[in-house]
Amino acid sequence: MLTKFEIFLFICGLFTAIGNSQNDISKAEKLLNSGDDKAAEILLLQHDSELKAIELLGDIYSFRKNWNMAISKYEQLVKAKPNDSNYNFKLGGAMGMKAYYGSKFQAAMLIGDVKKHLLKAAELDPNHSESRRALVELYMQIPGFVGGSQTMAESYASELHRINELDGLLADAYIYKFLDYQKLAETKYEAAIKLSSRKPELITRNYLNYELAEVSAIYSIELEHGQGLIKRYIENYGYKDIKDPSWAYYRWAQIERLNQNQDVALNYIRKSLEIAPDFDKALIEKQKIQRM
Repeated sequence: MLTKFEIFLFICGLFTAIGNSQNDISKAEKLLNSGDDKAAEILLLQHDSELKAIELLGDIYSFRKNWNMAISKYEQLVKAKPNDSNYNFKLGGAMGMKAYYGSKFQAAMLIGDVKKHLLKAAELDPNHSESRRALVELYMQIPGFVGGSQTMAESYASELHRINELDGLLADAYIYKFLDYQKLAETKYEAAIKLSSRKPELITRNYLNYELAEVSAIYSIELEHGQGLIKRYIENYGYKDIKDPSWAYYRWAQIERLNQNQDVALNYIRKSLEIAPDFDKALIEKQKIQRM
């Protein structure tokens, strides 16, 4: 039978272990934010029964585009907390990316689960904008016979206008662009980038900086604002972002070319190609800049 002193020592040891676990996970998150995903992974694997550690490991594998590993981690989270909107969103998103990059057979097998988890994320959190953005794209991309629906996409775009007008405008633009209504899409994109200039607080996640800068580069809209957006994206780039800095410098180079700044544009396109030497779009952009 344990003595009171032994019980006391056991409790002290338990709290020390919990404290060490939390400290390591906190350190790992800081390492991730500084760009050292390998060191973060080593720390997190020592605590892979903790939900926060599992989530961060899933985020690391998503960042590396290792969708099978990411799905495995997010499935653990959803099993532990099936009614967590963010866990469902991350699982649905990782499955969606695996479907996008995989074969048509894989996509067909995964599409039902992708929809299920994204819908659940949206249902659980009436203000979850990212799940609704994903659902807009999903309902537009998949054929009607497997559940695609322009009406449903428009419904989620409408909900986004209530949550964040900027996300709503970008969702509208996506729908019009998908339908090949280019003028209407451009009108919505222009409205979005102008709104972001007036109300920067609506840029609630770093990836929106990239999306808007991309719009600036493609449609030659608000080029000075586009420069600021892409600079901010690069400065705040981290493991949660989708496009790596090679894409960001490529867009920055495009904006500088449109501004007739050849030397500056060449500088940024070289930075893009230093990161990704075989980046075909950047190689084509370099030729356009050199011909100025």
